[in-house]
Amino acid sequence: MTIARFLLTGCVFAVAGGAALAQPGGYSFVPSVRPANAEDELPHVPLAQPARAAVSLEGMTTGAPPPGAGDPVGTLVGAPAAGSGYPPGTYPSPYYTDGPGCCGPLGRDGRVGYEVHTYTGVNVPFGTGLADLLNAGWTVGGGVRTLFFNPTHTRAWTVDLGLSYTHNWGAGEDDPVNVFLRSPPRVNQFTGAVTAQPDRLVFTAIREVHRTSFNYAFGRDVWLWGSGDTGGMQGTNVRVGAWFGGRYGTSHVDQIPLNEVNGYSRRQNVFHGIHAGAHATYEVPMGAWVGFGGVRAEYGHDWTNLTPPLQGNIHYVNLQFTLGVRY
Repeated sequence: MTIARFLLTGCVFAVAGGAALAQPGGYSFVPSVRPANAEDELPHVPLAQPARAAVSLEGMTTGAPPPGAGDPVGTLVGAPAAGSGYPPGTYPSPYYTDGPGCCGPLGRDGRVGYEVHTYTGVNVPFGTGLADLLNAGWTVGGGVRTLFFNPTHTRAWTVDLGLSYTHNWGAGEDDPVNVFLRSPPRVNQFTGAVTAQPDRLVFTAIREVHRTSFNYAFGRDVWLWGSGDTGGMQGTNVRVGAWFGGRYGTSHVDQIPLNEVNGYSRRQNVFHGIHAGAHATYEVPMGAWVGFGGVRAEYGHDWTNLTPPLQGNIHYVNLQFTLGVRY
């Protein structure tokens, strides 16, 4: 037992002594990983500056641009950098850096704009026949317009599609006329056969006329102060323009036969017409779209056959207010 305690103590001292001899400056059976005659302190090496993040695929291969070279504000608001070669009213793309890098027109033409507009105002009919028996009425309508800008966005060709409704009161019993009224068909009580009856000429009062139509027009618009595109318009602007087009729709007339007590007759037919007009609007940029309002005047001529044998063509002038947005 005494011998075992002696041997255990000797092993402990042997291990401790070997570890001490392995330290630098002492003898060791295992050579140190540190080179001989090395300095006790390592020389100070300054850390490299952090690499600047590449802002595009081009920057990853050709090096990052110097500080201040970019113009993120100009990119967002649509102002092309000086000497960039971008067309007026366009801006470099913050995403598509390998291509032309322009979010606007790439050719000689400008951008394409779109509008939604509505209008309402007075309709003043005139002419002979039916038009002479109508009083001033009211028109409401609206539509969508496509604008094909020039490169400077100061002029645009327009294509307009829309709907409108016009109502006019007639002279009524103050000025009755002879017109053909439709007669109800005759039904045979025994056979059930239905026989159409010819129209009858009756002294009649014209109570009112309704017209609903699909409209189309082609025009030209001009901006008086600067450009009119949504990306580059700075401050308010005034636009003037004109158009020419046509319409196709349905119309009906409400009539009162004077040979009947509480009589009523309605005659309906399709009609077509032409119209030409001009407008002036005041425009205000509102972020991603432009709001506008103004006035417009229009002359038109509708061909109808509502009151034979009375001539049914109607000349008219519209004086209207308009509101809309462009994007």
